[in-house]
Amino acid sequence: MSKEQRSFFRIDAMLPCSYRIIPSKEAQQNPLPANPDANYIEKYFMENLGELDEQINELISQIGTKSSILSAVLTAINSKVNFFLQTMDQDQLTHSIPQRMVNISAGGLAFDIPEKISNDDKVDLLLKPLAEEAPILVRCKVVKISLKGNINQVALEFEDVTEDDRRKIVYFIQTKEIEMANKKREESAAATFSRS
Repeated sequence: MSKEQRSFFRIDAMLPCSYRIIPSKEAQQNPLPANPDANYIEKYFMENLGELDEQINELISQIGTKSSILSAVLTAINSKVNFFLQTMDQDQLTHSIPQRMVNISAGGLAFDIPEKISNDDKVDLLLKPLAEEAPILVRCKVVKISLKGNINQVALEFEDVTEDDRRKIVYFIQTKEIEMANKKREESAAATFSRS
């Protein structure tokens, strides 16, 4: 198998992966830096949390028109969450990236999302394939969207991924391949042992 074919092997795996859908026009106006540092990634990730916080506050305000007690409880919970977020350092923040089942290769990945998305949109991914290394922030183009019930299965291709980041992704894939091969070997040995 050639090196090029090997690097594009696809594998299903759980991966710390957060995403933002970016309309095409916004993506053109706000390109990602070539080598985003930890501070940029933290700020970018916190911006996403900030937008979510605005949505939560708006919903709490709407709830307040119906039930002031429920609104007060939700406001207190939201304040507590905000306090914890403000005291997080970068390492803690990257550990909070949600685990997601993805189908990944060195050139892109696919996963399910509930939001509406179009082929013209871009998707920014925050990935942490290696626990001991910095996370990866990469912009992707939408290659394919398939509807699976009410969920969109989206295939993405990495744009302008650095060689260092691609190395992290390939190492992650190879590690998962080794884990799968070892598991099959153990299952085969166990099956052989139980027959004898």
